[in-house]
Parts: sequence; structure tokens; C-alpha cells
Amino acid sequence: MKKLLVGLLAVLFAVVPAIADEFPQTIPPVNTPPQVYMLHSAYDICANNDGVGAQPNGFDLQLDGCIGLPAEWRYEEYAFTGENLKYEILVRDCNGAQDVSYAKITVDGYVEALCTQIAAPTVSLAGQVPALCGGVAPANTFSTTYDKVYSCVLTVEPSWYGPKSVDIQAYDQTNTAATQGIAQSWYFNPAVIIDVDTNDGADHIWYELPAGQTVVFPGQTTMSGNKLVVTNLAEGGVDLWAFIAATDLTDPDHSGARCPVSNVMEAETALDYRCKIGTFEQDTWTDMSNKVNTAACSATSCYAAKPLLAGGVLDMTQSIIGNLQSAECQFRLTIPTECTGSFTQGKLQVIVKAV
Repeated sequence: MKKLLVGLLAVLFAVVPAIADEFPQTIPPVNTPPQVYMLHSAYDICANNDGVGAQPNGFDLQLDGCIGLPAEWRYEEYAFTGENLKYEILVRDCNGAQDVSYAKITVDGYVEALCTQIAAPTVSLAGQVPALCGGVAPANTFSTTYDKVYSCVLTVEPSWYGPKSVDIQAYDQTNTAATQGIAQSWYFNPAVIIDVDTNDGADHIWYELPAGQTVVFPGQTTMSGNKLVVTNLAEGGVDLWAFIAATDLTDPDHSGARCPVSNVMEAETALDYRCKIGTFEQDTWTDMSNKVNTAACSATSCYAAKPLLAGGVLDMTQSIIGNLQSAECQFRLTIPTECTGSFTQGKLQVIVKAV
């Protein structure tokens, strides 16, 4: 009887069916967009690739481009045709460097330039790249596993005008863009504009007569009774180098002038000037010069015209008028010792160049 019971239990256990069930599970997304970091930026300004310089619009004396500061600095973000904006970026992808596809520069959303990968980058990432990917992509260290470095160069085109947004984006193999690009605001091809007036509203510079006199005698010196005011109205925050020159003075009255050996009073002999930009004001006078159309331009001379602050004032050596700012100039006239005539025709010439 015991043997039979054991046998029946064995049969019962044998026919009981196995019980199983299923339950769903999810994991976080594996594909993450790349991240973009700026490593270095540089700007090739005041010179096209052919060396002739960018050509700003809006002013007829702006013939051959700008005058650069040391290291090609500008105080505002503006650029002219032919100038280059250069960027070096790092693209980090937690799916691996092989997942990074390309990087590009857009201008107001339009693709303008593709970036070039740097095969063996030698860049310092100190303080520029955080640890990512759960800490496996190291901070401030280039990783061949997760990183690619690109050089991006944008050359300003002549059709671009006004304020623009310049953005650098990176994409992975699924064409997913970085969630954060590198965007900058630039003003392309701003018009260079100045206003030239006098501080008293007169349409010319006039000279004071010595006390009790109705004329200025040969050999006497007299000061201008008003000042020339030059205001920078350029677009895009453009700062301007400023220079001044003068034409010789002539007598339109056909009176038989002579000063001292011809009928022309030479500005380089008779005229001096001193100017003020902001709180920088010259105490000394500078000899006026004539403009020479074929002469070159630099920080110290432009078409032979001299800087407003010729020789500098204290530690200010640059005659730059800031955007929407003004400069004032006063003049001194010394009549040559042998001079007769009414020399009422002559011009002061202001020449500006974009920084």
C-alpha cells in the first residue's frame, strides 16, 4: 500500500504544468546629441587674402580698408568683406567620437561654411570642457574616445549687410544637432559715416581779429574763434581712426595776391592745429599738412594727413573716435611776413578709417 501511494504522488508531481510570466523594462536613451565647446577664436581683419584690405562702404575717402590695432583687436563685433572669423572647437559625443559626423557655421540660419577636422589636435582644454558621459569623458582633457576638434573659418561675403547671428553647430551620425551651439552677434559691412560741423553752427572756421584791428597783419598769429567738431556716426559700433589735412589758401578776389612768393598761402606753413578726443586734449600745436592721394595709410599718417592727436597725449597714442562720440579741433593761423591778399578760399579735410 505504501508503494502505491508513493507512485501516485510521483505521477501527480509529474503532470503539474510549469508557471512563467513576462514584465516590460526600459533603459535610458543611448543616443545623446554631441556637445560643442569653444577652444579658441581669432580674426583676420584689415586684410583680404590678396593683401589689399577690406573695403567698407558709405564714405568716399574710405578707399582701401581699415587700419588695424595691435593683434587685430576691435572693441565691437563688426567685419567687412574679405575678413575672416576663425574658430577652433571641440565636439564631445558620449556615444563615441566615431558618432560625430560634421560641424558647420551658419549665418542667420543659413549654412555658409563647413568646418575641417584637425586630425592630431594639440590644444589646451584647461578650464574649458567639463566631465561628461557619467564621468568617463574626462574634464579638461582631450579624449580620442569621445572627442573631435574642428577648425571653422568664415569669410565675410559682399552681400552680407547688417546685424547677423553667427552660429557653430555639430551633428552626429543620425543628424542630431548639438543642443547648445556657439552663437555670436556680428554686424557685417557697416557703413562708415561721419558728421563734420562747427561748435557754433557756422558753416566755416573763422579767425579772431587782434584787439582793435580790422585786419590781420603779416607776421601776426590768430586763433580760430570756433572749433571743428567731427562725430562718428558709423553703423555697427565701428570706431574710427581720424586724420586731418588742409588745402592751401587762395584769394578769389583777383586782387593780385602774394604770400610770400606766389598767389597761394601754403597751409603747411601758415596753419597749426590741436585736437581733443574725450578727455585726451593736446596742449601743443601740430603743423598742418596737405593731403596726398597716393600716400599710404597707417596709424601715424593717412594720405599724408596727420592724426588728430598727433604724437599722442600721455599714454593715449591712438587718434580713435569711438562710435557716436566726437572730437574737437582748434586752429592757429600765422600770416607770413610778406603777404598781401584776401585768402578766403581753402578747405579742411577730415579722413577716417575703420579700426
